[in-house]
Amino acid sequence: MSLINLHNRIFLLGCILIFGACTAGTPAIPTTSPATATAQPTVLPTREPVALQAGQSTFAFYHEGREQVVLVNGGPEQGKPSDDPLELWAWDGQVWSLLAADANGPTWRNWAAIAYDTDRDVLIIHGGLQNSNQRFDETWEWDSRTWKEFTGEGPGAREGSLMTYDSARKKTVLFGGAEGMEIKGDTWDWDGRTWTKVSETGPAPRFPGSMVYSPAQQQVLMYSGHFAAVSGDFINYDDLWAWDGTSWTEVLQEGSTPGHRTHTAMVFDPQKDDILLFGGGSGTFMNDIWAWDGSGWANVPSTGMPGRSGHSVAYDAKRDVFVFFGGIERPVQPAMSDTWEWDRTQWICVSNCQ
Repeated sequence: MSLINLHNRIFLLGCILIFGACTAGTPAIPTTSPATATAQPTVLPTREPVALQAGQSTFAFYHEGREQVVLVNGGPEQGKPSDDPLELWAWDGQVWSLLAADANGPTWRNWAAIAYDTDRDVLIIHGGLQNSNQRFDETWEWDSRTWKEFTGEGPGAREGSLMTYDSARKKTVLFGGAEGMEIKGDTWDWDGRTWTKVSETGPAPRFPGSMVYSPAQQQVLMYSGHFAAVSGDFINYDDLWAWDGTSWTEVLQEGSTPGHRTHTAMVFDPQKDDILLFGGGSGTFMNDIWAWDGSGWANVPSTGMPGRSGHSVAYDAKRDVFVFFGGIERPVQPAMSDTWEWDRTQWICVSNCQ
């Protein structure tokens, strides 16, 4: 059994099905009202059903070369042939289109570390798993045309690692994750050819928190996550750390904070130079948005965002909207395949609306 699966089983067994608190060592720490209290969202007229069905683990990013949001889709973990290729989908503001499902590329996987190198215009994927018997230690890059696999020493077969591209230093940064049944706390750099372990100190070992690069601060920022022991005990974190290319520094958070939450999503807002954190949860799946401006957190007023855990969010620079996809609405529920957009004023469901 992988630690991701162990984490999910403990989480589900300890939760009340309708937004109850976890009792298996993961206490809920709600900081705002749960999703059930939100106003009804705006829903566009029904469109033709899309073929995209959300996997258990997705990652969305803005592809500068295509000027579109691209989604890396995982898999359902049951009923999907192990040799099916990993799917990439493109969003044009109205429909999702299958962009790539290459038999010469990586097979489908969940909980992989994924990042987009904005300077080289390539997608990078490392690790992940299909099940406890099929873990991956591969590193792949996609250049919008073909996949290329890289071999050599690296972080190993990990799941739930955090990864983002540091454009100030031209390196992709990977932290932590689970290697088998061991939670890691090391930091690695990827330069497009080789992996280098650059630190074994800093934040406590953890997964699955959230990591993002801030161009305004020229830092990689990492928030929250937790440590899961084989015994089922959890250590929850609500700390914030900054990476300067050499070492980690814990960032003092004064005033209100989002609190502990896992399976959230963070993205940079270039209009305000803020880092935005969307939803996620620990027992209660939140529907809130928080902004980090480099000195403190502020709750961003919004109504209509679905309370979710495990969703993906990307900023669409061409259309100046945030695209929100999938996630799990309640414990013990399959991943959702709906798509929402937020224009900093309102949320609108734009595809596969319920």
